[in-house]
Amino acid sequence: MGGGSAAFAETASVCAAPSALTRAVFPLPRLARSLERKEPTTILVLNSASGAKKTSNMPRSFPSYIEETLRARYPDGGVAVTTHNEPRATAEAILGDLPGVLAETRPALMIWQTGTYDTILGADASAFSDAVDTGIGYAHGAGADVIVVSPQYSPRTAFAFDVAPYTNALRWATREAGVPFFDRYAIMRFWEDEGIFDFDSARPSASLFADVHQCIGRLLVGMIVDGVQTRALGSR
Repeated sequence: MGGGSAAFAETASVCAAPSALTRAVFPLPRLARSLERKEPTTILVLNSASGAKKTSNMPRSFPSYIEETLRARYPDGGVAVTTHNEPRATAEAILGDLPGVLAETRPALMIWQTGTYDTILGADASAFSDAVDTGIGYAHGAGADVIVVSPQYSPRTAFAFDVAPYTNALRWATREAGVPFFDRYAIMRFWEDEGIFDFDSARPSASLFADVHQCIGRLLVGMIVDGVQTRALGSR
């Protein structure tokens, strides 16, 4: 028991990040209602990953940590996390399929990872912001709360691509829409600067992948719980 508690505390310490980057700020009223009613609750993770096929020996990614932790915290009703990939798609490109995805999955919360391919392609930042705002509107119209997640940080690509216009666009779009913003780029940059993780590797190890995703999952769960608990600030 003591060893498990020590391991938990050690993981929590490693995963630490400035509270300004991990607080929800805005409530998640739709998710809160679903959890309060002890209904089956779906969380949709939307991203533009390459869509590589999963194998049994692949390290766990952050959605599995979110599902595991939230199921333990809210055992009644059941929490399920489902992932939808739109390989190498910009925010605008995803909009065409998004209403159908929302109708099929009927999530109480959509976690939208976006900005990676907009950055790579040098998309217009204003158009990117408009697309994100439209996507948030689609989710709200379908009865889902939203957390927007910025691109990952990598020192190997930071020199080649300027992510700042897109993270700034996400920050303003989420603030205007009143939804939480999980600035993964800034969090990972903080970890790199503090020597918590070393991302300067041509081929990141499976253990690094697993550790980072576990930390991202932990911090996202913290933001989710914060958003559920701050629903009293307002609801839609």
